[in-house]
Amino acid sequence: MERHAVILGLSRQAKLLGLPMPYTMAVGALTMLPFIWIKAIAWLLTAPLWYGIARAIVAINPNGHKAVAVVFRKTPPALSRRKRKAGRHYV
Repeated sequence: MERHAVILGLSRQAKLLGLPMPYTMAVGALTMLPFIWIKAIAWLLTAPLWYGIARAIVAINPNGHKAVAVVFRKTPPALSRRKRKAGRHYV
């Protein structure tokens, strides 16, 4: 495949505010969920802190969220966790 500008533009990672989308969603969640739970407007002032931390993490490893996802997906459950029988259990 040739390296055309259109192909490169369509195949790059989606970003918002200079962060990959998973990091942007994490910053939004770390800002808005506690604000909704504790109803303190001062919590919104922590958004620049979370954004700065996310930018530092992206500078170190921009694909770190993919590594964490693979670890969570491939790690077997703990030995102390008993396995459920077949079927779904809602209780």
